[in-house]
Amino acid sequence: MQALPRLLTGLLLALTLPLSSYAEEGTIRIGIIGPFTGKSSIDMGESIRGGARVFLQDINQIGGVMGRRIELVERDDQAKPELGVAMAKELVDKEKVVAVIGFANTGVALQAAKVFQDSKKPLIITAATGAAITKQYMPPAIPESYVFRLAASDNLQPSVILSDVIDKRKLTQIAILHDDSPYGMYGKENLMAELQRRKITPVALESFKVGDQDMTAQLAKAKQGGAQVVVVYCLGSEGAMVANSMSKIKLNVPMAGSWTLSQRSFAELAGNNAEGVRMPVTFIENDASNRSNDFVLNYFRINNVKSIPSAVAAAQTYDALRILTLALMQANTTDGDKIKLALEDMKYDTTSTVISRYKKPFSKNDHEAIARNMLFIGEIRRGKVAYAYKEDANSGLIVRTK
Repeated sequence: MQALPRLLTGLLLALTLPLSSYAEEGTIRIGIIGPFTGKSSIDMGESIRGGARVFLQDINQIGGVMGRRIELVERDDQAKPELGVAMAKELVDKEKVVAVIGFANTGVALQAAKVFQDSKKPLIITAATGAAITKQYMPPAIPESYVFRLAASDNLQPSVILSDVIDKRKLTQIAILHDDSPYGMYGKENLMAELQRRKITPVALESFKVGDQDMTAQLAKAKQGGAQVVVVYCLGSEGAMVANSMSKIKLNVPMAGSWTLSQRSFAELAGNNAEGVRMPVTFIENDASNRSNDFVLNYFRINNVKSIPSAVAAAQTYDALRILTLALMQANTTDGDKIKLALEDMKYDTTSTVISRYKKPFSKNDHEAIARNMLFIGEIRRGKVAYAYKEDANSGLIVRTK
């Protein structure tokens, strides 16, 4: 395999530090939190956990970190904010984790992040994309933030979506549909801000509830307004209902949306109606590169599956754990303050990750690891996500730039 040797390069460098300097004993406990049961578990929750388990095997095969094995402590938030807070407190107070990775739902992360901020335990979010999650803890409002993210925030995705729709595809008659969750509302606000910057007014702006099955009434307004494209901000299952409703009323225009449309449930529920739908992604399961193939094959083997429900969430979780373990090595301690400082000023060149080559993934004033150049447009073809543009498929390992 190729992935493990590349991973070994950076990790073994740190492991050359004298083991006598490590006075602590036992495993290093890292929390993994997400919706492992319930609706959101089908795609994001299982993929967060699955990606973490791939990394766990890789890191422990080379002896762990600082001479100590890594232990993952999993907690299920069921996509419920109040339970997310309770599980966050349990990870910190009872399980004594040194840091936490995960969260799939913006509404859950918005409330639970405060637990880690107050306890000074670093949190790296790997699927929830609401921009407000990290923003609420950043300077100058909060002098020291412990909340990080390795996922494309909703400050970033709308500009990427609309750049493809407007600049590349020349579609300016845009209908926006969104769900009424915090995720959908924040996404809508950022889409509208980007359209306002471009001096474009949508021909329709409609909402629906999470769980709705029929969006024909909203789409009828889009059709009446002359929509050339429908842009959605919602979870994959509701996105599929939009695609199916478009077919019902014969609204034969392209559909685009946020990264959640890359999830397996969207393609499965929408069937043929998913064909051609586009979304911004950081990772594609069917990429032919060695690093992608290695990760995907290891994911299949370790999790005993034949496909990844949300390849983006899985890959982002793997990369977050990779960066966290390098921060632990750099800090040479499990102290939360020092891990945070290491994350903000990474000395190791993180050359071997699944998504990208991260140079300084975070800084004191920027806790977002994903930059615009790390996003590309995916497109559903024959039920699977593929590169919308050939040049992206041939781009190789991207170096993160801001």
